[in-house]
Amino acid sequence: MTFGKRLKQARHEKHLTQNEVAGALGLDFTTISKYENNKSQPDNEILRELAGMYEVSIDWLLTGELKEQPDEAPNGLRINGEEEALTEEEAKYLQDNLEMFRLLKEKRARESRPGKED
Repeated sequence: MTFGKRLKQARHEKHLTQNEVAGALGLDFTTISKYENNKSQPDNEILRELAGMYEVSIDWLLTGELKEQPDEAPNGLRINGEEEALTEEEAKYLQDNLEMFRLLKEKRARESRPGKED
């Protein structure tokens, strides 16, 4: 299967038209058509955006091959849409602090209830 066919397949799986993709990327729909018909290749930035939009890897778009994922997903954190990788030590620290925060929040909620029992 060619790059263009993989691109078209990925677009179809997301139920998107060439016009919708082109609009999201700020391109003309004929550009998307050229990519899908192997008449043109996207630059690296557009390739990255297409892979993200279609939720596929750049490797798969370019080669049709899926790289094996590691057995264990690395620890990570998403803040305002940005992914941040964490070391095991950082993940443990955040997990401990989150647990402490939740316990304190629960305690404060209990203390603020009318007719509390001590």
